[in-house]
Parts: sequence; C-alpha cells; structure tokens
Amino acid sequence: MSEAKAATFDWTFAALSLLALASLPCAAADGDLDPEFGVGGIAYVTPDLVAAQEYTPAAVIVLPDGKLLIGGSLDKPTGVPFEQEYRGMLVRLNADGTPDASFGNTSVAGVVEVPNLVDGARMEGIESMARLDDGSIVAVGTSMVNTPLQGFVIKLDAEGNLDTSFGGGDGAVFTMATYAHAVGIDSLGRIVAAGEHIEGGVYTSTVTRLDADGTLDDGFGTGGVATLDWDGAGNSGYLTSLIVNADDSVTVGGMYSVYGDGFGNDYAVARFDSAGTLDPTFGDDGWRVFHDPSDPSFINSINRIAATPDGGIAWAGYYTNPDGYSQVILGHLDADGLTDAAFGDDATPGYFRPALSPIQSDNVTGLAVQADGKPIVTATYFVDDREVFFAFRATADGQADDSFGDAGAFSADLAPDGTYSEASAIAVQPDGRIVIAGRAERADIFQVDLGAVRLLSGGGPTDRIFANGFDS
Repeated sequence: MSEAKAATFDWTFAALSLLALASLPCAAADGDLDPEFGVGGIAYVTPDLVAAQEYTPAAVIVLPDGKLLIGGSLDKPTGVPFEQEYRGMLVRLNADGTPDASFGNTSVAGVVEVPNLVDGARMEGIESMARLDDGSIVAVGTSMVNTPLQGFVIKLDAEGNLDTSFGGGDGAVFTMATYAHAVGIDSLGRIVAAGEHIEGGVYTSTVTRLDADGTLDDGFGTGGVATLDWDGAGNSGYLTSLIVNADDSVTVGGMYSVYGDGFGNDYAVARFDSAGTLDPTFGDDGWRVFHDPSDPSFINSINRIAATPDGGIAWAGYYTNPDGYSQVILGHLDADGLTDAAFGDDATPGYFRPALSPIQSDNVTGLAVQADGKPIVTATYFVDDREVFFAFRATADGQADDSFGDAGAFSADLAPDGTYSEASAIAVQPDGRIVIAGRAERADIFQVDLGAVRLLSGGGPTDRIFANGFDS
C-alpha cells in the first residue's frame, strides 16, 4: 500500500469512528431524566375539561409488567365557584409513559374515575393504595363536605372497577368521623389502614385491620381497631404513613400534639404487633414521641416512613425554622425505634436537613428507599417564586448524595409556560429507575395535568455496541 493510500485509510477510519461515537447516547448520571420515558423523560395526561379539569396524584405503584398505576383524585368541572367535586382517580401508564388505552372509563385514555362513594359528598380522593397478589387494588381516603366525614377503604379489580364482593356489597367500607391516610397488606392478605378518629375536637390515632372481604378483623385490637393515646394526656395524634412488617406487625408514623392541642407537634412513631397490641420492645413501650434535641422547633411532623434494608425505618417530614417556614428533614431509626446516631449530620446525629436554597416552606410528599438503602424524598419546592418538581436523595448514612442530580437534588419545571408544577408521589422500579408523579398547570386556565417523570438511577442507557460482545 502506498503512503498516500495509507493516509487516506487512516482518515477514513477516524471519521467512521467519530460518527460511531457521535451516535452513542451521552453518558447519563443518576437523577437525569430517562429519555425512554414520555418525551425527554416527562409524560403528561391532560384532562378534557368535561370529565375533569384537574388530576392530582397521591400514590404510584410499579406493576409487574412495568406499567405504572397512579392513584389520587380528579376535580370535576363545575359552574359554581368554590363548589368543586373531587372523585377518586386511577391512571395507568405504559412503561414508556404513554397512557394505557386499554384502561379507563372516562373520555381520556388511561383514566378511571371512581364512582361517588357517599351520595352528596363533594370531596373524595385516594390518598394511599396497595396491590394484592391477584392484581386487585385496595385504596383509602376520606369522604367529606356536605355529608358526614368518614374514612373509606375500597377494593377495585385490576381494571379499576369496584369489587362489589368487598364490604357491604358496594366495594367500600366506611368508618365514621375518621380520616384514612395510609394502607398496606399483610402476609395473609388482610388490609391495614391508618389515620385518626375525631371526637370532641380531639384526634385519636387509629389503626384498622380488615379481612380480605372487608369485614373488621376481630383478632386485631378491639373489634378490628387499635387506638393509640400516646402519653395519655388526651392530646391529638395523627398517623400519616405505615409499614406492614414481615411478621404482620405494623409500624406507623406521624405527629403528636405533645405540647397540647394547638400548641405544636413532635415526630411520632409506634409499632403494633400482629394482634394490634403495642409492642413493648419498640420505642418507649411501643411508641415514641421525639424531636432533635438541638432544634428549638415545636412544630414538627413525620410525613412518610419506609423500611430500610438493614431492618430500620427511614422517615421524612418537616420542622419549622426560626423564620416560621417548614423545612424538609430526614431521619433514620433502628429496628427498635430508637434514633440511629450513625445517620445524618455530626452535630445532629440521627437527623439530616438538606441544604435547600429557597426560604419558602417545603413539605415532604413522598418517600422511597432504594435497594442500597438510599432514601429519596419528593417535596413541594419553590425556587424563584415558582413551584417545581423536586426530589432529593441522601446516602444511606444521611448525607447529601452528590452522585444524584445537582448535589443530591433533582428539579424540573413541568409547566414552564404555566403557573406551577409539584411532585406528590414516588416509586422505585425493580431496575432502580425512579418514577415521580404530580401535577402541572401548564396553561393559563384552570386545567391541571397529571405530570410524571422517570429518572435514571444506577447508570445510563445500556451500551449498545458491546452489550453482546465484540463480535456483535
């Protein structure tokens, strides 16, 4: 081969190599939007202003086939100001973020409107849901406004239809004067719900267990209901989240008005055994009310709890800073409910306060824990006077995870031409990718979309050149 031909060959090879490299996906990091989901990692479902004008997610489940089931509420259009009607809602998305056209009972593909559960009730919505092995769904929420307040547990089949064999024949079980916020399923398929019962202006923390057919389980608490009076002072307690453990015990988290009703709250956790009795090996004889001893705040709450791989409990909530703004806080408890001093900041062992830039109030809306023990929270988040989608990931020992997003944080404005967007539910897929759902008012009218993002975690797209070996 002549020198001229050799030179031509070298340049041609180099050009082809550059073209091949240019065709590869760019290196992606944890917390980047997943380009295989929606458009550039973002998906929307837009109400038609006929069946609904607003979609508000509250919970998300990753289904075994990779589809996403999102529960929450929809706001039905009304011609009367401040007379909105809210109904329970389910939305199913395909794994790529598109609405599942095979699911739904409204004019918008992928959307199920849950029928009005209590005649005349204007506000009903799903706050939490769980999936049974047969694909059916149980969900909880509260029915109120224009009718007596009552918590509900509903059971729906995999296509979102009320299971009329559950409860009193209409697919629902109600508890009067009770808010229902969280639900789980135990090893025997029994349904566990947590919230609070109001009587005489005092809120009493309650955990209820139902058999699979919706009847109260007499083997739990008193007639199926376990109540918690915390320190016995008669103050209000609220349960926002629960974990059903492998032994069918139930861990609950929320807040208790330890300073007296109306005078502030502290973080609160408790554990009931499988019979609905407080577990004396947990916390202070079954329960614990606490706060960071270095923090003067007396307005504190746990919003979400989640199990960690080491058998402990991750929690996320808020405290109030000296300026009166609620701020995000994360913590970790050992299996016995005591503060894990190895978690968080050295100056405040057991607690981690992310250094978030805005001074406006931030509030946790979701919590998930990865297989490696890293907690991820979603929160309402304001930046430059706009509310945007936000998530934060900490390391398993409670430090900012700099390998995720921007110094541990992901944020995105899902309504750049509209008013606001906010994240309200989170789940981690089996492959580690992170799904966040919320809402976005993208237009300058009262039309609020369901918005969802999927974030990469654990690396970028599969290497398409060497995945099958050099010979491929």
